[in-house]
Amino acid sequence: MFHLNILIIHNPVAGRRRRRRLEKLLNLLESSGHSVRIMPTGRRGDARESARSARGIDVIVAAGGDGTVSEIIDGISARPSTEPAPAVAFLPMGTANVLAWELGLPRSPRGIVRMINQGKSLAFRPGVANGTRFVLMASAGLDARAVAAVKTRTKRLVGGLAYVTAAVSALYRPSPIFRVQVGGLEYEARTVIVTRAARYGGPFVLAPDAHLGGGSLHIVLMPSHGWLATVKYGLALVFGRLHHLPEVAVLEADSVDIRGIESEPVQVDGDLAVGIPLSVSVDNRTIPFLVPS
Repeated sequence: MFHLNILIIHNPVAGRRRRRRLEKLLNLLESSGHSVRIMPTGRRGDARESARSARGIDVIVAAGGDGTVSEIIDGISARPSTEPAPAVAFLPMGTANVLAWELGLPRSPRGIVRMINQGKSLAFRPGVANGTRFVLMASAGLDARAVAAVKTRTKRLVGGLAYVTAAVSALYRPSPIFRVQVGGLEYEARTVIVTRAARYGGPFVLAPDAHLGGGSLHIVLMPSHGWLATVKYGLALVFGRLHHLPEVAVLEADSVDIRGIESEPVQVDGDLAVGIPLSVSVDNRTIPFLVPS
């Protein structure tokens, strides 16, 4: 039996059921002979700082949502490049858990421990949005407006439905046009999603050729706004046909620049972050992300 130093970074406001899962994970890891330390977060940015400052750690477990993983990846990326990066594992405890769907990650504590013990990893290059590293995607338009409108309490009560109701409320506001520069060409869109992953909102396929082991971005451009367009885009996404719509463009590139009204929100992995203008690229540094064998 081998020994690992493991740091679990988690959100302590999770519900009772999630706390039980966390306790089970801790017990199973210690039973496997590993040394485990738990670091709770109190506010946004805590996960990033904990990952940045942690030393002597072999594996960091993100016990939370996609945003928690994103903060941890950003924190590890802020460490000196001469230091070896700890491996990252994910115990899904968020709303959408897109990353778990994307990589086929186990959901149970026992499955997470088995994955950690097997030690298989994906060499992952984070996306970079205005200097902030992320795992899955950054976006502007209706998607980001919905994230901006979601109330934390509502999200805890109704889960993913909170984003649907927030998107509906965002439809009542005029949508600006974003100018998107990709590969020397300029495009226009009402919603722009820059993704490293194929999936969106859970199991739904947004950009089928994207994958986290690759080195490029996929830029999804949706030119229309309003009820009819939103229903059409939403249904197409659910049935895996969004990229087949003639007005929707899916581009692949190493970088993208987005211009528009500077007051418009931008979301990164489900949290409000950097704003317009937005420059997105792929980091050169790789971080090992644990995946099932």
